[in-house]
Amino acid sequence: MRIRRLDLLRYGHFTERSLELPVDTSDFHIIFGPNEAGKSTALSAIEDILFGIHGQTQYGFLHDYGSMRIGAVLENGTDVLEVLRRKGNKDTLLGPEGSPVPGGEAVLRPYLAGADRTFFQRMFSLDHTRLEAGGREILEAKDDVGQMLFSAGAGIGGLRERLTQLSTEADSLWSPGRRARYRKFSIAEDKLDAAQRELREQTLSAAKWRELKNAYEEAEEACGNIDKAISDATTSRNRLSRIRRVFRDVRRKQELDRLLEELGDVIALPEDAAGLVAESERKDAEAAARIGTLTEQLQRAEEALEKLTYDETIIQRAADVRQACERRIEIRAEKADLPKREAELHAAESKLKDDAAELGWRDGDPAALIERIPPRPKVSVVRSLLNQKGELESDVSGNARLLDEAMEEHAGLKDELAEAGEPVDASRMAIVLKSVREQGDIAGRVRSAAEGLKNARSRVARRLSALDPGIGDEAALTSMSVPARAKVQAQREKQDDCQRRLTETQQRVASVQQELDGAVAALEQAMRDEQVVTAEELKDARGRRDVVWRLVKLKHIKGQPIPPDQAAQYKDEIEDLAGAFEPAVVRADELADRRFDHAEAAGRIAEIKRKIEEQETLLGQVQDNEKKLVEEGEQLKADWAALWTGALFEPEAPETMLEWLEDRDGILEAIEARDEADSALEAVRGEEQAARQQLIDELAALGVDVGTLESDGLPIVVERAAEELRLREAEADRKSQLEKDVAEAGKLVARRQRDLEAAKKALAEWQDKWTVALGDLGLAVDTAADAVDAQIGIVDQMRETAGRINSLRHDRIEKIQWDVADFENVVSQLVQIVASDLADKAADDAVAALETRLNEAERIQGLREKQDEDVESLKEQIETLEGQRQELAASISHLKQTADVDNNDKLKAAIERSDNQRALWEERQKITEKLQQDGDGKTVDELEAECEGLAIDEVAAREESVQAELEDLRKQQGEAGDVRSQTRQAYQAIGGDDAAAQAAAAREVALTEMGEAAERYVQVKTSAILLQWAIDRYRREKQAPLLKRAGQLFQVMTAGSFTSLQVDFDDQDNAHLTGVRPDESVVPVSGMSTGTADQLYLALRVASIEDYLERAQALPFVADDLFINFDNDRAAAGFRLLGQMAEKTQVLFFTHHHHLLDIATATLGTSVNCISLNEMAAAGGIALSV
Repeated sequence: MRIRRLDLLRYGHFTERSLELPVDTSDFHIIFGPNEAGKSTALSAIEDILFGIHGQTQYGFLHDYGSMRIGAVLENGTDVLEVLRRKGNKDTLLGPEGSPVPGGEAVLRPYLAGADRTFFQRMFSLDHTRLEAGGREILEAKDDVGQMLFSAGAGIGGLRERLTQLSTEADSLWSPGRRARYRKFSIAEDKLDAAQRELREQTLSAAKWRELKNAYEEAEEACGNIDKAISDATTSRNRLSRIRRVFRDVRRKQELDRLLEELGDVIALPEDAAGLVAESERKDAEAAARIGTLTEQLQRAEEALEKLTYDETIIQRAADVRQACERRIEIRAEKADLPKREAELHAAESKLKDDAAELGWRDGDPAALIERIPPRPKVSVVRSLLNQKGELESDVSGNARLLDEAMEEHAGLKDELAEAGEPVDASRMAIVLKSVREQGDIAGRVRSAAEGLKNARSRVARRLSALDPGIGDEAALTSMSVPARAKVQAQREKQDDCQRRLTETQQRVASVQQELDGAVAALEQAMRDEQVVTAEELKDARGRRDVVWRLVKLKHIKGQPIPPDQAAQYKDEIEDLAGAFEPAVVRADELADRRFDHAEAAGRIAEIKRKIEEQETLLGQVQDNEKKLVEEGEQLKADWAALWTGALFEPEAPETMLEWLEDRDGILEAIEARDEADSALEAVRGEEQAARQQLIDELAALGVDVGTLESDGLPIVVERAAEELRLREAEADRKSQLEKDVAEAGKLVARRQRDLEAAKKALAEWQDKWTVALGDLGLAVDTAADAVDAQIGIVDQMRETAGRINSLRHDRIEKIQWDVADFENVVSQLVQIVASDLADKAADDAVAALETRLNEAERIQGLREKQDEDVESLKEQIETLEGQRQELAASISHLKQTADVDNNDKLKAAIERSDNQRALWEERQKITEKLQQDGDGKTVDELEAECEGLAIDEVAAREESVQAELEDLRKQQGEAGDVRSQTRQAYQAIGGDDAAAQAAAAREVALTEMGEAAERYVQVKTSAILLQWAIDRYRREKQAPLLKRAGQLFQVMTAGSFTSLQVDFDDQDNAHLTGVRPDESVVPVSGMSTGTADQLYLALRVASIEDYLERAQALPFVADDLFINFDNDRAAAGFRLLGQMAEKTQVLFFTHHHHLLDIATATLGTSVNCISLNEMAAAGGIALSV
């Protein structure tokens, strides 16, 4: 799915604005705008159009919630969907016309592919804050590959914090390790222990309690002894296992210590010392051989240099010789050209004489003929006058013809005007017709009003017939007294509330009655099953025992008579007081023992009785409430009937009557609308009749027969009036136009007369100028114009010939003669300086000889300079090689000083000893580190002490023996645990009287809290385990393909600083993510900078999105100012990465920063579509490309 257009119709500060997002070779779009231009608003609009506008949106400050609108054109393959979104709770998705879309949100499902707002924000939306948080989490996760991939791939942040929170919460609830008093389970367990102690104190006899306690303690002690034996066996097994693991390494370390001791004191030299020495010796030998070869070459070059000599004088005057050679060529050409120029001069003079003869000039001297040629201005005057002659004569004849035509047309128009009559005045008809037309379509309004009245009457009848309860008479309906809607609504609410309370009360009565019946049945069942002695029974038995004892004391101890009332009441006991007292005591003690033995059951029975009393009291209360609510309901029915005393029917339920009142209001409104429609129809018909009569009256005033219009409607009368008005206006216009044409024709005759006179005057003036100009040229005044034209041409030819004669004589021939003389003088002076032996030769030959000598001298000079360069180059090479040998010697001198040796052989031996010692130390260090890892925290010395004097075979056999013993102890531990559980249950399963019941309740509360803590612990611990499992599973399934693609993208993001990503494992088989440099070196994530971690997170996110796109439908990827902290190179790399993604899905990049726009266009070229929010606002709604 992609967004082709985003419409910000009324959203935030935008009004009727659109962002066009067309498809190109790359679906990459950058939306740029400075602060407060609307970038955040456009970002929020994307999510709101897809998933709905938030209930408390912050973008309703300009447009109220009811008018807020955003729209979009969505594309999904070949399917296109245009929708609008309004703010609301339902039916917020609208079509282009503004009505709700059939099916609602379901129409977006094929486009969203099951995505909701949370998934879209997490997977396809990324801003600078979340990018930084992702990079920070990568650094905090350090080398946890699974956590990195899951966080970046699923777009879920805070995994590390969430795992820590779950672990902390689980630890605060319970832990399988050491018991802590701050844990909720431990707190509840303490409460349970306290309650159980209280319960034991209230319910157990001393002997019974001691018996159970001793049994429990013995079982506990047995378990403790077994646990201690298991602990000791485990410790022994662990010790033997540790010895078996480290035995071989301990022996190897001891051997290395011996070898190092045998080496003794060795001077430590660098690891690359041997390589440095070998390389130095190889390069020194090469340099020495090269120096010998170059020395021989230098000697031969110096000998060749001494043999090269040349003429230095001619080299110093080389510029003069070169210049003379160049002039020699020029002079030779001029000498060859001189005869030709002399012939051209003779021909030109002959041509000048021939032209002069045609003009009648007989002077034989060319100079005199040239002097007689008239100047150009005089010739130009004659030529100009000659050109004007034909035009002036044409003007005279043309103006005469035009004058005749104008006079003829003027006469014809005057005759036509005389024949036209006076037009009829139709101005009043025009006013009336305009007034009628300004009233609009009166006939249409009449039809509309009639149709409206018909519909209004039909609507009243239809609604009146549908009214239920019905009222047949319209007048009765309008005059009937009905209650106000507010009173009906209030009455409905009262009845609904009363009915709701009555229903709840009836349900409460049934519930209380059910609980009471259950409590009574439970009491009866307990009394039957437990045979419990009630407090009343025990009280009666003790009372009888006490009464008999008092009678015994009165009669047998004090010797007093028994009161008559007691004697009558206890006459049977008085007969044998001693025999009656003993059974009474036995009975009271028996009942007390039974009550004590069944204390827990007695507590339950007492609680049941208390509950029965409470339920009986509560049942009475709710039954009273039920009766009151029934009475209240009857009173509300009476009040409801009283509200409708003025109605012509019995009122139904309030809900029905509210709908009836609404229907009645609709009928009254329809009646009012019908009456208004009737009045409107009468008014418009009156307008129609008045307008029709006005037009007929005006037509009659114009002499039109209106009898045929009596039965026609207003539109026909209007058309007839308009036609008559057009005829009258056409006649008036024709009369006015003829008058104008006659006036214009008279003016034209006068103008033509003036033009003719001006043309004749101009021709006369030309004739005067022509006579004067011919005299100035020396031509006869009566010469014909054609002849004058030919003679002027001959004069021009003579002027050109005279110019050519002057040029040949002065500029060419005389100049050649001067150049030849000057060249011979310069050559003579140069020969005297550089080659006096050439003084007798001609200038041309002397220059040729000088040129030959100069070329030879320059050749030898060049050879000598080249030889000088070769000599200097050889010297420099020898010097450089000598310096290299000195540097090579210096490069290993510090090694000799360190090793305290004076030659290379001794140095090599010292290096070999140093390398041997280093190898032994490194191996010892690795073994020591391995011992520290495998030694369970013990030092190396302690491990050596454990292994001292032991045989590895005996250790393995002893380990197997201890393991068998441990398994036997664990079996005993299970059996002892069962015994302990049984004795503990017997010890804890006790009860008591009221105090025991309270302790039992406290015990139950503690057990509930322990259960809740345990349940929450299981939930939290399971969540942590599941989250870690999801992370590990995601790592197993996605690690290989995701890291491969992320490595490629990371290479692009870092501009080649990293080439790929790979997973390494440490000695504990823990996975670590590392970046690979171009030189194959690796950098762990913990060693990367914050910016590089951000780029790694971005690469992982993009790789995850690409992986998702291979399995699911594409959604637009929205990026908000991702690269504001990147340098220009990394930002360009980021745009290249997003450009690759844009080939698979639409990418929308929002930014405030113009430099990012420049980087993107420079990186991606014309394939990126850039949109400016400022220019969008200036353009009035359409987004413009930058």
